[in-house]
Amino acid sequence: MARAGQAFDNPVTGERMLFNATAHETNGTVLAIEFFVPPNADKGLAAHFHPYFSERVEIIMGVAHYKVGQDELAAKAGDVVILPRHITHIHPWNMGNSVLHWRKTTQLDKPDAQLLVASAEFFESLYALAQQGKVGANGLPKNPLQTIVLLQALQPSTYVAGMPIWLQRPLFRVLATLGQALGYKAYYPAVSTSFEQEQSLH
Repeated sequence: MARAGQAFDNPVTGERMLFNATAHETNGTVLAIEFFVPPNADKGLAAHFHPYFSERVEIIMGVAHYKVGQDELAAKAGDVVILPRHITHIHPWNMGNSVLHWRKTTQLDKPDAQLLVASAEFFESLYALAQQGKVGANGLPKNPLQTIVLLQALQPSTYVAGMPIWLQRPLFRVLATLGQALGYKAYYPAVSTSFEQEQSLH
């Protein structure tokens, strides 16, 4: 499980992820992750929503588009965007010719370390699978059952758009059980570096 200061590289998409704060350092209240997205990268995660929390997005460098509901919106360096709870959204993707650097922060009303750990492990697992050559150009697993296993581990804090929760929960539970029986896991540790240590070498 990642801790603050750890960075992960995705050799398939060319992205980098840096954990600023995790449940371990914040008593289960905050998860903050920075993303460095190269030009011409895919959108990545599909539309999804969170019933219990909003997400704060800061564009640190570059130009991005993101979606809230059906609206595609633009954001640039210095902009702060709130992705509201219950509303489907797509995280920022790069619309410029240089690296897009943005930060996603989840701050819970009440401590819930398990929820934040599940979210952090989801992102780390995507990078771990990329390091193993098991994701496509969009950064998602090539095997649909592996994707379901990862997504089911996020419930009940995160759901994909376009399918009612009452159907999604039992369906994903059954498919995830099948996936796990075939050997797919909900968490894979990725190879990481200390961002601070790496910066000191340059």
